Amino acid sequence: MAVTLRQLEYFIAVAECGTVTAASQKLFISQSAVSNSIADLEKSLNIKLFLRHPRGLSLSREGRKALNRARHLLRDAAELEREAARWTDELTGTLRVSCYSTLAPALIPGLVAAFAEEYPDVEVQFSEGSRSTVIEDLELGNADVVVLYDYAFTEDLSRIGLPVKLAGFPPYVLVPPSMERASSTSVSLAELKDEPFILFGLEPADKYFLSLFDAEGLVPRIKYRTTNFEVARGLVARGIGYSLLTQRPGRTVDYDGLEYSALSLEGNHQELDVVALFPQHGGLTRRGEAFLTTATRILTGKANELRG
Repeated sequence: MAVTLRQLEYFIAVAECGTVTAASQKLFISQSAVSNSIADLEKSLNIKLFLRHPRGLSLSREGRKALNRARHLLRDAAELEREAARWTDELTGTLRVSCYSTLAPALIPGLVAAFAEEYPDVEVQFSEGSRSTVIEDLELGNADVVVLYDYAFTEDLSRIGLPVKLAGFPPYVLVPPSMERASSTSVSLAELKDEPFILFGLEPADKYFLSLFDAEGLVPRIKYRTTNFEVARGLVARGIGYSLLTQRPGRTVDYDGLEYSALSLEGNHQELDVVALFPQHGGLTRRGEAFLTTATRILTGKANELRG
């Protein structure tokens, strides 16, 4: 029995609503029609899409994977209809980007502005979050592309989607103006190890920054942890301690306009790659290709400014 787009539509509705009753009300069809459609889809795919509970349904492990593909298939079908109606070379539609929080300020404003100018018929929608959040956005079909760091110690991104490198950024050090090395251009971790350390801890950045100390056999004096890079910058600017980040803004002032110093990190520390992660199936759309071109230009330009 062939899988139909209608079965996928009903499947997505049940997954989002949590019950067949709620899905049938949303779709304005009978409960039996929804139930039979889900049963037929499970039979065609030879998997169990839902786990049944007294209060409703929850997706099985296989169901979560199927939901991602179903959303992409319906979106591709809708796009085909729109393009067939116009059938021109124009770039149209919606591009949904989910971005790791600390990368968003460096990428999203420039991306939105560039698309508005270069691809005015493409609507850019974006969200930000932790690594696990943006990966989940891709797996659940809530994003067409996600942007995140490719940490060496985390899962292989190629098992999740199609990774494409956009740029590489070196870690750098934020120090208070009162610190002795504040007027220098660079500093080593060995010189800072006895100073209070402000650890940026939005997962898994904390593990990455601590690995820099591990590589040199050092243990930092962690004074505070924060998942907000503006808080880290504010603490440094007020002389509370030093910190490490990878995204360096154009001006070395905190949220309240207080200054701090941004220094290069001495030692053999590899750059941290920023990658775009696309769904594994379906290949790159024209919007995806336009995103790659634009995002690479924006982030590579920022990376070159830091090296230059």
